[in-house]
Amino acid sequence: MPLPEPPKVAAVEVIAAQPTETDRAAVAHMGATEPKAVYVVKVKLKAKPPVTSMAWALYVNDELVSKYWEYADGIYFTVSDPQFFTRHRGKQLRFSQNGTDFFDTGVKLAPAPSVAEDNAIRLPLQADVLK
Repeated sequence: MPLPEPPKVAAVEVIAAQPTETDRAAVAHMGATEPKAVYVVKVKLKAKPPVTSMAWALYVNDELVSKYWEYADGIYFTVSDPQFFTRHRGKQLRFSQNGTDFFDTGVKLAPAPSVAEDNAIRLPLQADVLK
């Protein structure tokens, strides 16, 4: 049985936002310094994939994005470590259903916007970014 078509990506946008309480708790649990910002990576899809029992995993190059969520125009994930963008600069977003066969989206990870310490308090809330 052939694999279903992977989602088609229209665009990728990275937006700096204020960390949520959940973000702060997760970073504290790992023993890291609280981030001044988190980065919301919005992956706009051309169309939502059909609902099936076989989910698509999202990768940045070979690194699995462990959790992503849906928003009105596609999917998104959050990144608290800005070094993620340095490690994956110019890398392809890819989908896989089995971790072996990959489908390149033709779209590369966008760079993270820089966040000055004094601008961090004026960042938008994540909920506002996803509207």
